[in-house]
Amino acid sequence: MRITITILLICFYNLISFGQKKELYVNDNFEYISKTEFDKKFEQPLDYNLRFELDSTYLNVKVSRYKKGKIELTVLDSIKNVFYINKDEEFSNNDIFLINYYPGNDKCSTDGYKSNFKSKYNQYRRKLDKIENLKQLFVYKSDDELNGFGNKIEWQPDINSLIEKTFYPIPYPCGGYVIIDSKGNFISERGEYCYWKGLITEIKTFANTVYN
Repeated sequence: MRITITILLICFYNLISFGQKKELYVNDNFEYISKTEFDKKFEQPLDYNLRFELDSTYLNVKVSRYKKGKIELTVLDSIKNVFYINKDEEFSNNDIFLINYYPGNDKCSTDGYKSNFKSKYNQYRRKLDKIENLKQLFVYKSDDELNGFGNKIEWQPDINSLIEKTFYPIPYPCGGYVIIDSKGNFISERGEYCYWKGLITEIKTFANTVYN
C-alpha cells in the first residue's frame, strides 16, 4: 500500500511538472541566458524586463532601453523607398534619419504622455528643422488614439511592418525612436520618450561620430 501511494505521488508530480509552462530567458539580442544572468542588476537605470506568455512558455526579455547596431544598406534603402516615395527627397551620404515610432495605444501611452509629446514637439520642431541633412519620419503600427498627438504631425503607417520588424520585434512600451546614418549605423530608444534638449544633442553627436 505504501509503495502504491508513493508511485501515485510520483505520477501526480510528473503530471504537474509536465503541465507547467517553461520559463525562458533571453537578452536584448534574443540569445538565451540563465536566470541568474537575467536577475542581475541593470547596468543602466532605465533598462527594464519584459515578460510574455506564449502557448507553452513564459518568455522573459532583459531589455536595454538604448541600443546601438547596424542595419544592411538594403534595409535602409527599403526605408527610403517606402516612406519617402511621395516626398521627392534627395539623399546624400551625410543624411541622418530620425524615425519616431508609435506602436498604438497601450497602457503606457496615456493622455498625459501624448499631450507632453505634442507640447515638446512644438517646442523643439524648429531646432530639429535646422539640423542639416536630418530627415524625420513619424511611423505608426496602429492609429488607435493617434489623434492625441495633435494634427501638426504627419504620421505614416508602418507598411509591411518594416520598422517594427527591423527595430521593434517585440512590443516595447510606448514605442520610441531610431536615429540612422547613411551607412546603416543606428541608435535607438525602446520605451517611453519625449522631445527634449538632450535628443537634439544626441542627434548632433551621432551625426559627427565616425563609424566603421
